[in-house]
Amino acid sequence: MTEKERAFGMIGLAARAGKVVSGSDAVKGAIRSGNVELLIITRDISRNSLDKILKNMTSDKEIACFSFATSDELGDALGKPNRTVAAITDKSFAEGISAILENINEEEDT
Repeated sequence: MTEKERAFGMIGLAARAGKVVSGSDAVKGAIRSGNVELLIITRDISRNSLDKILKNMTSDKEIACFSFATSDELGDALGKPNRTVAAITDKSFAEGISAILENINEEEDT
């Protein structure tokens, strides 16, 4: 199993556990309420959508953020139509997914 497959598996597991918020409006609301532990933004998100999401990240809470996959791939992992952004709301899931995504980023940098 590749690291990318592991990441999708963990994201899907978190979604089935009810620990994922997806879609721009839902994620913006979760950011404003301080419930986001990890933010996953797809590589094919539009600049306008990205700006709207980042504008909401003004809270005192630091949120880990990764650019990962395409909107089709993220949607498939979540069991939904394409999604450009997802927020993990559980600290344990966020830590596990972050570790995998960091490994993926390191592999891509080499």
